[in-house]
Amino acid sequence: MNYKFITGEVLEIDKSSGWTDGMLLEEIYPESSFVSGNNPESMMMKPFIKDRKVYAKYSFEKRFEGGPGLVHGGILSAALDDMMGYSTIIHNKFAVTAKLEVNFLIPTPVLKEFEILAWVKKIDGKKIYTESLIKSDEQIHVESSAMFIDLGPDAAEFFAPDKNYP
Repeated sequence: MNYKFITGEVLEIDKSSGWTDGMLLEEIYPESSFVSGNNPESMMMKPFIKDRKVYAKYSFEKRFEGGPGLVHGGILSAALDDMMGYSTIIHNKFAVTAKLEVNFLIPTPVLKEFEILAWVKKIDGKKIYTESLIKSDEQIHVESSAMFIDLGPDAAEFFAPDKNYP
């Protein structure tokens, strides 16, 4: 596959990580995730692991429309950010987005099924570099890259409302 703004390099998942192909990821944040949560307001995406990547098939509902017949760019960005967040988890890293870059290559229509993929490209200390895309057939609609910050083994302590990230 030819990429315009991303490399497509995929980091191997450590065999001792406990994560394997086919594992569903939606239960990690069942209530809080706008993208994959099990609540009526969420997108209810069902991501799973496939070939070292986080993968989902998804049709964007009409309620996610921005311009006539097209998915809103913020919705596309949220979906990719969430999927890249899951990609850090399958490397046993609990992280938050520090930088997100989204490149909208061609319009993404509502009510059409897309494949969404995300993966970790590289880990450098606390920095985790990820990439993702939204495609139909072999046509890429959106490419994205991000840098996440690993919160470390005590990540839960940073999710309190009065705490700052490191």
